[in-house]
Amino acid sequence: MTQAKAHYDRGLQLYDDGAYDGARVEFERAYELAPTYRILYNIGRVQKQQQDYAGAFKNFEAYLEEGGSQVPDARRVELTKEIADLRARTATVTIATNVPGADVFVDDVPVGKSPLKLAVRVNPGRRKVSAAKQGRLPATKVVEVAGSDRATVALDLAEPRTVVIMEKPPRRVPWIGWVATGVLAIGAGVAGYFAIDGNSKLSAARDRTDANPNDLTSRRNEVRALSIIADSAGAAAVIVGGVSLYYTITWGKEDARASTPNLAFGASGTF
Repeated sequence: MTQAKAHYDRGLQLYDDGAYDGARVEFERAYELAPTYRILYNIGRVQKQQQDYAGAFKNFEAYLEEGGSQVPDARRVELTKEIADLRARTATVTIATNVPGADVFVDDVPVGKSPLKLAVRVNPGRRKVSAAKQGRLPATKVVEVAGSDRATVALDLAEPRTVVIMEKPPRRVPWIGWVATGVLAIGAGVAGYFAIDGNSKLSAARDRTDANPNDLTSRRNEVRALSIIADSAGAAAVIVGGVSLYYTITWGKEDARASTPNLAFGASGTF
């Protein structure tokens, strides 16, 4: 009790000096140590000097309610006029949420849990109204009010969204098959070119009057061999390419089915 009185006395001194921030802290500390309705009057006076009209309104009303018949008549008349003046200087905001049990804040100061039975009295200006609840995304809105306004704010605390992230493994490709297909195709083309060139030279040699039969036979055998190589390489390229294409398509489908989804929870909200 002695400590509470010391804070109270310092609050009076600071109030007389115009140091309202310090006076408010001292009065509130005294009220914490010895909660009596009489100190609410002092806190309300400081709040009005600080232009915290909503706070002064709340504490003056609490003073009259808690004091009851103990409040002097002159003081009751004084505060009745003060409250009427403060009512015109402040606004009320009715706050609703889509879920019960949410913590509700005005300008980051807690004002209760939803659903709030009464509208919240606020100072004029831009007021930040927010709500939060575990398992839900917080919601915030800013409302601009003037004296005597009655505003309504609805806050929707949404459930967290689930985002599916697919982890896609590297696609398998039968590179060896495709490389072999390319080599065989090139080999078939080269052999085919030399076969055509050799056949052209064989025809020219046959037209010569001094053609050597052994030379003609050798050229013919060479052209035949190159043709066989070109045909064989071409056929092999088609076969190997077909097999490579089959595995490319099959593995692609298997890799797509093997993709593993990861669940990530995203948060959204306005602040």
